[in-house]
Amino acid sequence: MDSRFEWVAARDGAIPPRAIAGGVERDGRPLFIARAFFKGGLHPGKAAPHIQNGGFAMGWGGGEHNLNEYFVLCGNANAVQWVAAGKEADGVPLFVAKANFQNSQQLAWDSAAGSTMRGTTMC
Repeated sequence: MDSRFEWVAARDGAIPPRAIAGGVERDGRPLFIARAFFKGGLHPGKAAPHIQNGGFAMGWGGGEHNLNEYFVLCGNANAVQWVAAGKEADGVPLFVAKANFQNSQQLAWDSAAGSTMRGTTMC
């Protein structure tokens, strides 16, 4: 990973200094780029103090899953472009993107950078 960035361990809604916000809720609360180990993979997601049941949420298997141990991307937010944030259990890389959804900017992820996330901005 670029030396301008690091994944900092966090838990229970904690957000470390220099965390990179990748989205924002409708009410203006930031969503931070994060990842966590789950079912044999390292999966991208979002972290914030207001996310219930652990502070971290990610999509997997058609649903949203919440965890209380995760890693937050920290560093120079102005230098972020593509972020390979994790991988499936079989090694396929997962990338983070920002998508407009119901008057908010949510974080999304995909295994083929840009292949199915048309109209999104990759982080």
